[in-house]
Amino acid sequence: MKRINTRYSGVFYRETKTKNRIDKTYYIRYKDLNNKDIEQKIGKQSEGIDTHYCNRYRNEIITKQRLGEELPNLAKNKRSTKVLLDDIKEKYFENRKEGRSKQSDLASFKKHLEPFFKDLNLEFVSKEDIRRLQKNLKEKENPRGEPLSTKTIHNILTILKSITNFALNEELLKNDYRKYIEMDSVRNQRDRYLKEEEIKTLYNYLKDDKKLFLFSKIALTTGARLASILFISKKDIDFSNNLITLYDLKKDQDARVSYTAFLTDELSSLLKDWTVNHELNDKIFNKDPSTIQKQMRIVINDLFNKGIDQDDRKNRAVVHTLRHTFASHLAINGTPIFTIQKLMNHSDINMTMRYAKLSPESGKDAILNLKF
Repeated sequence: MKRINTRYSGVFYRETKTKNRIDKTYYIRYKDLNNKDIEQKIGKQSEGIDTHYCNRYRNEIITKQRLGEELPNLAKNKRSTKVLLDDIKEKYFENRKEGRSKQSDLASFKKHLEPFFKDLNLEFVSKEDIRRLQKNLKEKENPRGEPLSTKTIHNILTILKSITNFALNEELLKNDYRKYIEMDSVRNQRDRYLKEEEIKTLYNYLKDDKKLFLFSKIALTTGARLASILFISKKDIDFSNNLITLYDLKKDQDARVSYTAFLTDELSSLLKDWTVNHELNDKIFNKDPSTIQKQMRIVINDLFNKGIDQDDRKNRAVVHTLRHTFASHLAINGTPIFTIQKLMNHSDINMTMRYAKLSPESGKDAILNLKF
């Protein structure tokens, strides 16, 4: 069987198969005290063995020979228990609070991390393994056939770090490979909002699609998030006073924190017509709510994202852009920042201050009117 050298002197491997899958069996070569060549099998890649471990083990042998000490016992060096990420994951998620973020992280783990770490012993995870993982993630595609975004990869690696932190804190793992995980910076804040002409373009595009037209009207009139809009029931609408109760599911899905938004006469009329056959407890988008985000994404991409890079969060429009548009135009029209905070249901005024620069009261006019 062909011997394949590695970048470490005296470390090589032969390609083998384990359970019909391609594997690597690692060996080391060194000279004993009688200057005789010794070839020693160390183990398989599927068992968690890698070139770094083989090199360390070989160096230990050579050092002990030089010092006249007893040679290391391979059986003692290899941990008897194989530490698998999948086993630690079970304990980690058991300790996570129930909610959408937990389910989302679990789904992401199963899709992106579980296949890579399936048979890999965490006690032997090396820098080379982590680099290979990150390379694999950058080569993956999402369901739309596009490369995974920087933010998606960032989230996947954050899940890996969190599980590893848990394992180290609970003394389930000794090998701290977190230092090898390189996180690309992600610019989370989206500045994009629709100008008045773009809003008109969107409404005109959707004029024959009553469902998406109504969704856009609600989003742009109330600033509600996607999940909040999909959670609206007929009983949440007060047609007499043009009010609607919204639930901020992002903050606390279990407690369903609510707040009140205002309806225009036009939107109130649209909702009344749309819900005429709904029961009070029916969600207003009760037939296919899961498809609304996909359909709106297609519309927004077609209208506003042509030629814009997938990772360009500053300029790329998404469904959430409708919420930013609501707040941005409030600021442009001179709405006090604390009123915008209330209408957006922001718990922290710092979240609202991002829109202050758009306000005519931001100080721009005062500077332009200076006489020197």
